[in-house]
Amino acid sequence: MAATIISEEVLSDRAKIVQDSSGRYHYYRDDIELEKGVMLNKQRVDEQWSVYTKWMNYFSAYPDKFVELITPAESNFKLFFYQKIFLRACLRYRYHYCTAPRAFSKTFISILGMLLKCIFQPGSKCFICAPKKEQSAKIAKEKFDEIFDLLPLLKKELVGERYNAGADYVKLTFRNGSVFDVVAALDSQRGGRRHFGLIDEVRDHDGDILNEVVIPLMNVNRRTKSGLVNPHEPHQAQFYMTSAGQKNSYAYQKLIELLILEIITPRSSFVWGCDYRVPMHFGLLDKNFIREIKMSATYKDDTFAREYMGQWTGGGSDSWFDYDRMVKYRRLINPESHQIIREGDKSFYLLSVDVGRLSCQTVVCVFKVLPRESEFHMNLVNLYVIGKTPETKSFPAQSLELKRIVDAFKPKEIVADANGMGIGFLDFLAQENYDPANGKTYPGYCSINLDSHSKKMYPGNVPLIYGVKASASLQPQIDSNCYSKVFSGRVTFLAREQEIKTRLMESKTGQKMKVEKRVARLLPHEMTTRLFEEMANLRLKGVGNDIKLEQINTNMIKDKFSAFEYGLWRIKEIEEEYYKKLRKKAGKRKLFFYN
Repeated sequence: MAATIISEEVLSDRAKIVQDSSGRYHYYRDDIELEKGVMLNKQRVDEQWSVYTKWMNYFSAYPDKFVELITPAESNFKLFFYQKIFLRACLRYRYHYCTAPRAFSKTFISILGMLLKCIFQPGSKCFICAPKKEQSAKIAKEKFDEIFDLLPLLKKELVGERYNAGADYVKLTFRNGSVFDVVAALDSQRGGRRHFGLIDEVRDHDGDILNEVVIPLMNVNRRTKSGLVNPHEPHQAQFYMTSAGQKNSYAYQKLIELLILEIITPRSSFVWGCDYRVPMHFGLLDKNFIREIKMSATYKDDTFAREYMGQWTGGGSDSWFDYDRMVKYRRLINPESHQIIREGDKSFYLLSVDVGRLSCQTVVCVFKVLPRESEFHMNLVNLYVIGKTPETKSFPAQSLELKRIVDAFKPKEIVADANGMGIGFLDFLAQENYDPANGKTYPGYCSINLDSHSKKMYPGNVPLIYGVKASASLQPQIDSNCYSKVFSGRVTFLAREQEIKTRLMESKTGQKMKVEKRVARLLPHEMTTRLFEEMANLRLKGVGNDIKLEQINTNMIKDKFSAFEYGLWRIKEIEEEYYKKLRKKAGKRKLFFYN
């Protein structure tokens, strides 16, 4: 020490404080100078109680400041701005959900946040849970070693300044009684107790196991050393860290659930995410590497969207409909909002409707059917959801909305679900409607094939409705027809909304377009994406011809898909009748023989 020692205070047989001639204090333990911090005893704690509580409260809310405080002077380690936000979210919120790309360091910063919670909240029991226990242990050991190497003072908080680890377990025991270990997503974990935990890469987890085994581990609140529950502490804190995955997964539904919770109770939940540009900005991702991936012919767009753009996509491994393959048929640039048929063109429109009343939606698919030499080709040129508000949910209001669409497209037929509520909806379509919005009176419609709503029952009505009653024997045929039509390339869909948005922003017209008009322009494309997501949420159940489709995620509706496949089924019937008549009209071949 360069300066002269002017005082020395012995705190214990291991610790002392030395003041030099410049007035600076030096702290020693076992004759080793502590770079930062101070040795505590009961007297000092009592004297400085208000100061300690002030700073502990501060560091609990701003853990990034604590990290800066304990970072060695010679270290180059520094938290990035987004990592500071991440740490604060870990300490302040009960639910923290982050969707981030590769190289975001989400696991590293999550485990750092949990270590700080263990230090700031004595007696805590916390865990990390990855899809496999061995994976959890491996990840935890790597991150612990990295963190303790960067911030060696944190290691001083451990009993013996070390942790226990094996191939499939890791356990840290802190001097304040906190414990950090690994939990497996297995039934054998039932009955355990933890206070908070990290569910790493939640997209790869089984949602049922998480709900039944892992999350119930956190049933009990942490109690302070006095036995009381701190009302200001976020109890049962749950960290969900993941790259983006499939929209029909538990992880996505949890994301939506917590996002809604954030809107209702913003102090309990924090949901956020980013794409590759954030880690690239801070030098964690190489710009050339990203460019090479984008240009690679073998790297799928949807994979890039999930892994680097943080975008949740529609397909799943057990989906009957191949999402990536269906995307290839999204080629239509412009949706249609009214009839566009040139004179002499044999094309026609067909509307298909799936009826919903309360939790479900009434969806209208608009098909433009293009007869060709030997087969029909179908363009899905628009999708509508009617009855979106409480005021328009009633069947009279929905029937008026549908008749406006009918008036715009003048379709060959309206294909409607005639099971359950569908029959009730047909009753209102049979009535004449006056539209105060444009002063028009729309006629009532009757059915082409249903006796209960036939021309005989409604003599003055227009025969336009074809009712579909999907029985147990007919439904598999409807499903199979839909599958074959889509993957034979006979249905073309509206292009992806991202592509259209880019086109709009590159044009002067699109740049000048008001936000409301731009949203309306993109809506049919977004609705097509929702249709694809519903289709990707279906898996095949059954053997041979006895097929059955079931929803992978039962919380996701399938109204758009039902309307879509009903329309394709009716188009198939019309197509068969059309070419049958053509063959009859052509007559038998005349054969000529020459000698």
